[in-house]
Formats: sequence, C-alpha cells, structure tokens
Amino acid sequence: MNLNYPKPTESIEVAKNDLKKWGYCLLENAIPLDLNNRAMARLIEQAEAEKKLNLAYEDGSEKKKWGDFNKNVNDPGVNQRVWMLPNKGKVFLDILAKHNYIECVKEIVGDEFLVSSFGANIAKPGGVAMDLHTDQWWFPDPVNRNEDFLPPGSIKRNKFNIKINENINSNDLISRPAVTNVLIMLNGMSKENGGTLIVPGSHLFGRHPDKILDKDIKAISAEGPPGCAIITDGRVWHGTGANITTENRLALLITFCGPQFRSQENFTLGIRKDVFADLNDYQKELLGFKVWNGYGRIGNPTDTFLDLENKEIGELKI
Repeated sequence: MNLNYPKPTESIEVAKNDLKKWGYCLLENAIPLDLNNRAMARLIEQAEAEKKLNLAYEDGSEKKKWGDFNKNVNDPGVNQRVWMLPNKGKVFLDILAKHNYIECVKEIVGDEFLVSSFGANIAKPGGVAMDLHTDQWWFPDPVNRNEDFLPPGSIKRNKFNIKINENINSNDLISRPAVTNVLIMLNGMSKENGGTLIVPGSHLFGRHPDKILDKDIKAISAEGPPGCAIITDGRVWHGTGANITTENRLALLITFCGPQFRSQENFTLGIRKDVFADLNDYQKELLGFKVWNGYGRIGNPTDTFLDLENKEIGELKI
C-alpha cells in the first residue's frame, strides 16, 4: 500500500488536500462520537424491524446482484439498505447539521448544496464486493466542439460518451465534480469487514470504470474508526467491499449534490408531515425546500421556502 494514501485525520486542511489529490479523504470525528453511537443504535432497531416486517431492501449476494431490490423471499440478498433516514428518527436529522464533514462537502460542491440521498448500508457477512463505479455516472462527459455526443437523457449506468476502443487516456478534458458522498463508519471500517474499495486518484482519469478494460486495476480498502467518514469526489472509482468477518459493518451514506441537480431521493414528496414540522431552515434547505435562484419554485416567484401543503392557484375564470 502506498504510504502516502490518505489516512484518518482530524485536520480539515489535510482532508481537503487529500480530496484534491486522491479523490477521497478519511476524516476522523466527522460527527461527534455520542451522536455516532446513538445513530448506530437507532439504525439497528430500524433495520431489524424492516427485516422482520418484510420491508427490507437487500442485495449484494452471489445470486442477487447489487442494486437488485426486487422482493423475493426465496432469493434474499446479504447487504441491507435502509432508505429515507430523515423519516426514521430525529437522530438522523441531528446528523444534518454543520458538523466537521461540511467543510469537505463544500470543497467539492461549493457553498450551497442539497442532500441527494441519506440512507444506510449494512454489509453483512457473506456479501460479495460491488463493482467499481462513480457517483455521478449521469453527468455528461466533456466533448470537443465538433464531436458527436450522447444526449443527457440517454446516459445510463452502462452507457457513457467515451468509447473504450478510443485512446481514452489522451483526453485532457474531464468532467468537474458535481456530487460528494459522506460515508460515516458507525462501527468502524476495515478491509475484512467490507470497507469501501477505492482507486486513489481515479477522479482524474476522465472516464468511468469498465470491468473488462480495467480488470487489472487495483483498489484499496478505506479503513477508519467509528465516527470517521470517507468523503469522496463524485468522480472517484469505488464500491463496497466483501465482509469476511462474522459481524455486520454499518455505515451511513449521505450524498450531496449541487442545488441545480435532481436528487436521488425525493424529499419534497417523501418527507413525513410530522418530520417536516420540526425541520429548521438549514435542514429544509438541504432537503430541497428552499428555492435556489428561481429553481424549485412552485408558482410565486418571490417564495424562499416551500411548504408541504400546495395552495397554488388553479384554473380560474371570471
């Protein structure tokens, strides 16, 4: 292992430099440890309840591929996801505050941003490693002035602008980062318990990973103690590792994006009314309830914050 790769640090400046150079950083005490422990306890309760009530979303087994969340009790997954955490306990809303990780988020997406998704990933023993991917596969690749390009609405997870049979390493143009992922290691992360696999520096490769073309590229495991976070540039190649221990590995995943992008989870539609009633303005902004430069408004161009109740003018006649 390259000894210069990022190590867990409490220094925001060191973390920012690691983000720029390697495409990721390991920030210790990303959230306070007591908050980390309360979030872990609540997550375990929620995950067990969803599993017992047949509401769990599982993938990452030999038979059930990553991202296949179709319900099939005869073919369950190993990895368990818990979605829409703002609805599932105040402790998760407490994590959406200006904790240490926010300065690193700003380094990638700037001064204003949205939460794109806020969920949890429980990597259980026996799971398989995830394929390497980027978190902004949907972002249009840069093109030269006279070059044909793939329209943005035609981009898919396995269909991008750049063709692998071209000399892809000679392109000096790369996409800028548009998202960042903050993965909080609730009970610590190691190579053995399925720590995130990452290819250091791949955020500057200028393309997405390809299983055939990149079969010889080596990824390393991100490791850190409870409360540490791996924070990534949205372009870096990464994926969940295989948990070969006998214990679950629990992590929170908060993806942030620029305010001009569509979020993965539709919080403005999905937030429960009782949860919304207790949101502060900062949380409302993160979850998409604040109008940004005219975007996200409903009808009144002077609105700043939106409400769950739609009281807009309908069809009128005089």
